[in-house]
Order: sequence, then structure tokens, then C-alpha cells
Amino acid sequence: MAIVPGGLVHQAQLAADVEQAKRKVGPEAVDVLYRLDVDSTGEPSIFFRIILADWATAEEHLTEVTSRIAATLRDEIRPYENWGLQPYFNYGSEGEWRKREGGRAR
Repeated sequence: MAIVPGGLVHQAQLAADVEQAKRKVGPEAVDVLYRLDVDSTGEPSIFFRIILADWATAEEHLTEVTSRIAATLRDEIRPYENWGLQPYFNYGSEGEWRKREGGRAR
């Protein structure tokens, strides 16, 4: 269990919900990572880090891809309704991730 302001989050169940949602986001998402914390206003939050395949970051598709992934995660996990967590989404490319992680592949 993780303690967040306002209650407890059953981490194993949340992890299972995220894993199930990951299977539905599509091939554009190489991975979906998350962490629990409070946002700048002190609200309990879930911060998603979505790693996109390099080919999915083309400017002409990026808005559609990121909107669809966020909607899928919101619909499948229902972070606020089921967990009391405000969702935040951050996207990066697989290439950016490799650079940040010192060349290690996901």
C-alpha cells in the first residue's frame, strides 16, 4: 500500500490496472511508467511517463497519438474515480529515453 494524502492506494491492484491498460494503448507506446506523488497543489496524483516509439513522434501524428493514449489510460484506469488520483501525462521518444538512460534499451 502507498500512502497518499487522503488515503491509501493498493499498489498491486493499481499496477495490475496499469498493465492491463498498457495492452490497449497501441504500438505507439513502447512503455508506460508511472509514479505516485502529490502535484504542486498538494493533490494526490499519478504521473505517467509514456515512452513513444520514435516513428510515432512524427509531428503530423503526435497530437492524435498522445490524446488517444491519455484517453485510453484515463478510461481504463479511471485514476480519479477509482483511486482519487489526479492524472498527469508526460511523453518522450524511445530515442530520448535511451540517451537519458545512458544507451540502455527499454
